[in-house]
Amino acid sequence: MSLKKHESALTIEEQVNNLKSLNLIIKDEQLAKDFLNDVSYFRFIKAFSIGLKPKNGNYYDNISFEQLKELYLFNAEFRQILFTQIEKVEINLRCRISNYFCLKYGVLGYKDSNNFSNKKYHTAFLNEISIEINRN
Repeated sequence: MSLKKHESALTIEEQVNNLKSLNLIIKDEQLAKDFLNDVSYFRFIKAFSIGLKPKNGNYYDNISFEQLKELYLFNAEFRQILFTQIEKVEINLRCRISNYFCLKYGVLGYKDSNNFSNKKYHTAFLNEISIEINRN
């Protein structure tokens, strides 16, 4: 099995020149350089080129770096809003599960293998809890 050949690393200047060679409009090269230096070329370009250029091709006409940057910033802000809401759901779900099991089996009910349908799972479960306690 052969490994996939990876492209050589590019300087920020070379990254900007590469994007320009792919028909991406860059109005402010210093802004592009600063931005690429902050967020990483591949994180930025790979995620936000989908639908804006054919696979391994040039960007469609009239696509600008600034448009891709705005998409990136929108996505980052949207992700922050979404994660806040996901965290609320996660905390609520964990709380409800904990409340249910504590009332049904007691606060130490997880230690009793009779509360589990699979004894092997119970042993593995207790082992994972022990590992987490020691890790923390």
